[in-house]
Amino acid sequence: MFNSCKEILVFDFDGVIVESNQIKYDTFFNIWEGYSVQNKVRESLLIGGDRRQVISRVYNDLNMKLDLDYALDFFVDMYSRLVHEEVMKIGVSQEVIRFLDQDKRIKFINSATPQVELRALCDDLGISEYFHGIFGAPRTKGDNFNIICKENKVKVEQLVFFGDMQSDKSVAKEVNVEFCPIFSKGTDLDS
Repeated sequence: MFNSCKEILVFDFDGVIVESNQIKYDTFFNIWEGYSVQNKVRESLLIGGDRRQVISRVYNDLNMKLDLDYALDFFVDMYSRLVHEEVMKIGVSQEVIRFLDQDKRIKFINSATPQVELRALCDDLGISEYFHGIFGAPRTKGDNFNIICKENKVKVEQLVFFGDMQSDKSVAKEVNVEFCPIFSKGTDLDS
């Protein structure tokens, strides 16, 4: 599963540690339950961006039409809460837990998920203890790799990055870190 001879293992979170890509995608639609905005949500997801940007586009369009009683932060917070709840329901696979428990190399998480939420989720999943550091947004994955190297006095040649998206592969190439693809259910990598 996570095969590499490198000394330091770095993992994306969604689709790698937890099979959560579909949960995150579906939740963008679920937070707007009761509003007829499915097409607007799809359109916003295609444009891309972080969760706040995706939700903000839908919110702004809907607010112009309906003068919503809720602030944008209400929907962003709802998204975060629902994702957390759903990820807790599925948890981490036994195969991943076994690997994390048995492999004694230094491990990090480097994700686009907001760092505060990511750390809380890892704590609640009971996996924080396996990682030397858990890094997320607002910093980029590239910035997080620089922090990992600088704070731990390691070279990029010592790292391998396990990711399931083209963006993971791109950032690994950008910072010159070896990339190992994980073909999750939501991957956009070519096999």
